[in-house]
Amino acid sequence: MLEFLPAIGSLLAYGSMGTASKSAINNIGRHRAVAYSYVVLVSLLTIGAIIIGSAVSFPQELLPAFALQISIGALGSISEYKALHHGKASVIVPVGRISSVLVLAASIAFLSETPGVFQIIGALMIVCAALVVARDEGGKARVEPWMPYLALSILCRAYYYTSIKDFVSALGPFQASLFLECGIAAFIISFHLLRGKDLSLPKPAGLAAPAMAAGCLLFFGSLLYSYSVGSIGAGMTSAIYAGTPIVNTVLAYFVLGEKLDRMKYAAIALMVLGLIMIFV
Repeated sequence: MLEFLPAIGSLLAYGSMGTASKSAINNIGRHRAVAYSYVVLVSLLTIGAIIIGSAVSFPQELLPAFALQISIGALGSISEYKALHHGKASVIVPVGRISSVLVLAASIAFLSETPGVFQIIGALMIVCAALVVARDEGGKARVEPWMPYLALSILCRAYYYTSIKDFVSALGPFQASLFLECGIAAFIISFHLLRGKDLSLPKPAGLAAPAMAAGCLLFFGSLLYSYSVGSIGAGMTSAIYAGTPIVNTVLAYFVLGEKLDRMKYAAIALMVLGLIMIFV
């Protein structure tokens, strides 16, 4: 039983991020929210590197791919926070899981991986469920303000997680995370400062707590996920991770007061089942 604790911890951390990020946006705006969360994440990664004595080295031949990777990763994060600004966390986070379907499709098209029947069925279930969750409160299908930004975020995430394998192979999991997240943080902060956005600490400073919590959740979620893969395997870890939309929806209900109709809750449950079928 104890071997499942890292996976459960990762599930809770990742599942809480959407609610923490939405709370941060409500408190201090999306620009500060995304910048502060990445500053905390990079700070924790740097402290971790110092503690474990990780030797920092980066192959120069990876620089062009690295620049593209951090640009797309940063654009995905900026777009996701803008989608959260316009929509509900209980809707944005589950629909964003479509990126898993695109990663699967990309792995088939570009990495010569062969999907199983359950993976194909799971992917179709996720897409159908996402369409139900994305419909408006009246049950109509129309373009909501958050949809273009989430669509861009999904495309960016799909590219990022398909391409990250090259960096993990060359640098190792920890150094890959350290370099990529530092690059993304620098990109996001520079992007907002060049656009004249105010990133100074709010008054009172406590308003920034949810954004900092989001950065901590991302760090510990990633760390526990890695430990879990080593403990119970990638398949079982991914299956447990697939429950993050449920955790997010429950927290959004109690913390943010976001309520959905029964059809959307049923669609989110179907989406989780589809994710499990993809990963197991």
